[in-house]
Amino acid sequence: MARNELKAGVILSYVNLLIGNLIPFFYTPVMLELLGQSEYGLYGIANSVMGYIGLLNFGIGSAIIRYLSLYRARGDREGEEGMAGLFLKLYGGIALLILLAGMLVSVHLEGYSRSLSAAEVDKLKILVRLMTANTAVFLPFSVFSSLAVVHERYLFNRLINILSTVAAPCLNLAMLYGGFASVGLVAAGTLLNLISYAAYTIYVVCRLNIRPRFGWRCPGLLREIFVFSAFAFLGSMVDILYWATDKLIIGWAVGAAAVTIYNVGASFNSYVTNLSTAISGVLMPRITSMVTRETPSEEFSDLFIKVGRLQFLVVSFIVSAFVVFGRQFLALWVGVGYEEAYPVALLTMLPVTVPLIQNTGLNILYAMNRHRFRSVVYLIIALLNVALTFCWVERYGMIGAAAATCLAYLLGNVLIMNWYYARRIGLDISRFWKNIGRMCPTVIVFLAAGLWTADHAALDSWPRFFTGAAIYTLLYLPAAYAFMMDRYERELCISVLKKLLRRRKRED
Repeated sequence: MARNELKAGVILSYVNLLIGNLIPFFYTPVMLELLGQSEYGLYGIANSVMGYIGLLNFGIGSAIIRYLSLYRARGDREGEEGMAGLFLKLYGGIALLILLAGMLVSVHLEGYSRSLSAAEVDKLKILVRLMTANTAVFLPFSVFSSLAVVHERYLFNRLINILSTVAAPCLNLAMLYGGFASVGLVAAGTLLNLISYAAYTIYVVCRLNIRPRFGWRCPGLLREIFVFSAFAFLGSMVDILYWATDKLIIGWAVGAAAVTIYNVGASFNSYVTNLSTAISGVLMPRITSMVTRETPSEEFSDLFIKVGRLQFLVVSFIVSAFVVFGRQFLALWVGVGYEEAYPVALLTMLPVTVPLIQNTGLNILYAMNRHRFRSVVYLIIALLNVALTFCWVERYGMIGAAAATCLAYLLGNVLIMNWYYARRIGLDISRFWKNIGRMCPTVIVFLAAGLWTADHAALDSWPRFFTGAAIYTLLYLPAAYAFMMDRYERELCISVLKKLLRRRKRED
């Protein structure tokens, strides 16, 4: 039963990932047309403000699964219910803190009057207050969703996730067609939270028969929880500094419409990240085992290079295709007025490729418990990004903000982290980059030929665009097989194809 539920949960996870990537393709252009650049920009600024206010959870969300799982593994139902009660009280206190902070912040948004009209500033205040109330009300109920995860109710969790993924754009569009604009988006989110958290609460209380205990005591546990959550809090702060601050500064210096264009461009790096990390994510148990056995550094280097090459094959194809076809895709997808989204996408996407092809290095750091250096480095480059964005945004607009992100990210991930991998971890970084360098000529040739062809071809309709993209793919993949792959990678491709063919024959 548990195995079947796990299998179903895994399948539904992939279904949710597919749906989550397909829906924006159809939903985003309609939403942007209905909402408008300025209104969506206000919504984006409000979300960025909430990112900072959300830091007040102090990273405790990272601890809840660990500690609930600990008591469940022991078979201690009383301790599990006591822990649930403790987190409910913690989240209740944090919810009050978030509510107070959100209301205070909303009063002090007049600085945006420099680039926003008085009406837009008033709308921004309303959005922040509504989002704050939404976060504060539903935060404690996340304990029940965590309990469902801990009890490995994969099927129920994934079904809720899929329903949320599908329902969110539907509710949003209903609100937009109803004329409620950005306030309607917040209302749709509130309604969705109400339904999903109510489902989790009823399921946990009635089906799992778990009822939080509020009188339970465990001396020293609170301190332990906050210490455990400290680095998660640091990671969250870095993410906010890096990916949310740009939008706040752009909104303050340029205006709400610029935030929308920046959002559209910067969203593409998440698609690249999702596709690439799927390879290295499955390697964590193997890497941990290698660390336990005190494996020589040469073997770590071999694995680092092997996986890095595979990830480069994936990333280089996706990124090169976007470089060639991205401008035409954006013109067809979101229309006129988003021309600057293309350079923003390139400047935020390209630096991310380095940590993506070196993602195995991060897994090695975690397995060796030596990831604190990376956390400090990321905090430093996040602060550098904020400083550079302030300096460049007024002169160069959103392009300056994207360039600041690009420079800081390259400094941290190419220079500093590669030095650390080589000197402190013992990875053969020189051999890694030699391997990547030998794969680059094919990519460069296709980039040059693709850009020239795209400039001279009229890819001004979806059929023509997809035809051009299909031709590029059909030429690129055989070239990658012939000129970029080594023997191991070719054998891997052949084995995958053989497995697919055998499965097809069995089905027939």
